[in-house]
Amino acid sequence: MVRSGAARRIPTYFLYGEAPRPAPGSMLHVETIEARSTRHQWKIDPHMHQVLHQLVFVLRGTGVTMLDGVQAQYRPPALILVPARAVHGFEFEPGTTGHVVSISEELLHDMVQREPGITALFARPQVLELQGSELRATDLALSVRMLAREFPVADSGHRLALNGWLEVLLGNVLRFAQRRTSFTDPAVGQERRLLEQYFALIERRFRSSQKVDEYASALHVSPSRLRRVCLALTGRSPMQLVHARILLEAKRLLHYTDRAVHVIATELGFEDAAYFTRFFTRRAGASPRVFRQRGPESISPQEPAAG
Repeated sequence: MVRSGAARRIPTYFLYGEAPRPAPGSMLHVETIEARSTRHQWKIDPHMHQVLHQLVFVLRGTGVTMLDGVQAQYRPPALILVPARAVHGFEFEPGTTGHVVSISEELLHDMVQREPGITALFARPQVLELQGSELRATDLALSVRMLAREFPVADSGHRLALNGWLEVLLGNVLRFAQRRTSFTDPAVGQERRLLEQYFALIERRFRSSQKVDEYASALHVSPSRLRRVCLALTGRSPMQLVHARILLEAKRLLHYTDRAVHVIATELGFEDAAYFTRFFTRRAGASPRVFRQRGPESISPQEPAAG
């Protein structure tokens, strides 16, 4: 049975429980997990942020996270990375300690100009479980504590100190993420940067029905090189990666909105709703209508896509 629109509609907040509003430029917000979670019995219902990326650092306390419909348990210490517009929710163990760092898109864009690798951190929702020894060997926990200590301060050096500690934090997170994939060869590092740039370009253009040649031209590489890098690092072709992003967005819109299938098709760049239905059914294993009936457990940001 299809649920009512009110039951399906996902809330959009600035910060959880707060009405949506534009982010004031290069904005950073830091708070403890318990500061907001205790008001909601340690459960944060599924929601999204249009203009904020979030990094949740769980120091103590197990829990469950829901990222774009996929539920997973995690054990601390853990990092949960949530890009803007990704649907997410949490069930924290009572007494969980840690912090939530919210970063505006403008501020993250500024950071990416200095370190392009940061793009990959927020290309999709992800959970990174850390070893205690790993954590102690870095400045990650220190940078989070210093951000939290500096956040309420208001003096002439406040913004400079905040940005400095944010850079330290993101630098440490980037090392953790890259260590998981073991990219040590310089040539592989260049390929990784190209892939990161491609993911960022997909995020901006996946609704525009562009061809691989157009993506490659925008990245100043040949289509064959782009294909070679994508296959080597992801096992998918450039167009499969685009299709995977379109599929994810289609799933979000089908479950979390009441928009008709033909409206979703148009929003995602399809001129023909019937072709969109065939595209979706082939990759999701169910028609848009059936998927909508099944619910969010079918939403997966990592689902393979057919050519």
